[in-house]
Amino acid sequence: MDSKTMNVMIIIILTLVFILVPIIMKKVVWKKLLVQLNNEQYDEFYKTLDTGICKFSYQAFNREYMRLSGYLAQRNDTKIEEQFELLKNMRISNKQKASVATRGFYYYLEKGKIKKAEGMLSYGKSYVDEKTFKNMQIQFSILMKKEAKYIDDCKEILNGMWDGKSELDNNKKFPVGTIQYLIGLQYSYLKDVDHMMEYFNPALENLAGTPYEEDIRRIMTKLHVG
Repeated sequence: MDSKTMNVMIIIILTLVFILVPIIMKKVVWKKLLVQLNNEQYDEFYKTLDTGICKFSYQAFNREYMRLSGYLAQRNDTKIEEQFELLKNMRISNKQKASVATRGFYYYLEKGKIKKAEGMLSYGKSYVDEKTFKNMQIQFSILMKKEAKYIDDCKEILNGMWDGKSELDNNKKFPVGTIQYLIGLQYSYLKDVDHMMEYFNPALENLAGTPYEEDIRRIMTKLHVG
């Protein structure tokens, strides 16, 4: 084998090493993190995120976003809020900003923190895609501000999801029921009980066993319906 052929082989081998080793390392680290998170081994999970091999395999944003997942799983509200602030102040892409804004918005929405949710909505305005942002606005208006401005919009969304006649499979029941709940909720703000129940009745079936069912029944009791 002449020296020219040998050099070509060495270059090929080195190229393969530089390509394959990081991919293998990334998969190994990911598997380890996933097992630790699934097994609720949070201390080990955070230690793995801070190892050299993890820093080599994943960018800072990805590591901190995974750390957020750990705090969310632990329901550590203090750490979660700190982590959202950290992520917002990092130098990240518009796509990553959209991801932080969306995740933060729904976290604060669930917590009922109107100012924080509004802050995430404002932060994500320039980065979240138009359809997703509109859905966030609708939910913020209905659930946080208790407004009835989006009845027609929600009906349009519902009509796009379901024809109102065909049987719903289990995968569609929850999303359809959620929109029915949002429409009924807006009618409840208007004290329009007849229209409210037009949407709450099917929502009760589609959202059976969820927190939404409990909220619907609470509203019905408050309005002396049922």
